[in-house]
Amino acid sequence: MTTTTPITLNPQILGQAENAHRALLERALTGTGLTYRHWVTLKITAVSGPAVQHEQLAARAAGALKIDVQVAGESIAHLATSALLEVHSGTVDLTARGHDLYQRLSTAIGQTISRLYSEVSVEDLQVAGRVLAAITARVDAELATA
Repeated sequence: MTTTTPITLNPQILGQAENAHRALLERALTGTGLTYRHWVTLKITAVSGPAVQHEQLAARAAGALKIDVQVAGESIAHLATSALLEVHSGTVDLTARGHDLYQRLSTAIGQTISRLYSEVSVEDLQVAGRVLAAITARVDAELATA
């Protein structure tokens, strides 16, 4: 009879999962000229609507990446220089090239994640989602007090 030791969520498990996901994402980004930080900024732009205020985009990217707003602004500038974003009158939007790249990468990443998560029950994924969202909210609150 084989017994398994229950796995308890801890920072090491979270870190390993994040590192594994990040490695897959960075593999998908190979050859695009995008870094992780650029990808997150591009994605936030894409899901924020047809145009987003520059300051809002920088704040959202900074919050998502846990970086300084100025550094997030540098990512926006890099993406604009790379002709993936267009900055005009204080707003930022995807260029056609940026939209195409975002769609292509999102599809590829989505297919990989779907394949990887397919063997985990919907119920387990829902529980994991709730737990991780709660932990993230607590970490964000802790960071806000520092």
